[in-house]
Amino acid sequence: MSDRVHIEPTKFVNARDGEKTYGVRVYDDYAQTYDNTWDNIPKDDMEILKKVSEESRDNVVCDLLESVVENKSGIYIGQNWYEWKEIKKIL
Repeated sequence: MSDRVHIEPTKFVNARDGEKTYGVRVYDDYAQTYDNTWDNIPKDDMEILKKVSEESRDNVVCDLLESVVENKSGIYIGQNWYEWKEIKKIL
């Protein structure tokens, strides 16, 4: 696992029928996954992180967040970088 985990808030648009769903893409240099089951995307990055960490049952997400905790590294949410000290209360 990489030290550079990304959570990218995303509006997914079906190319054929235009249906829109919301969620996140979560990835690092070695793994990736997504969740498009949200009703909306919170405006606050810490709320996004909280939602991902509390609601995701995806093994990739769990492994990526676990690597952040183990390494006490930061995380990207969108284009914003958050240091460990800023996110440790949530994770």
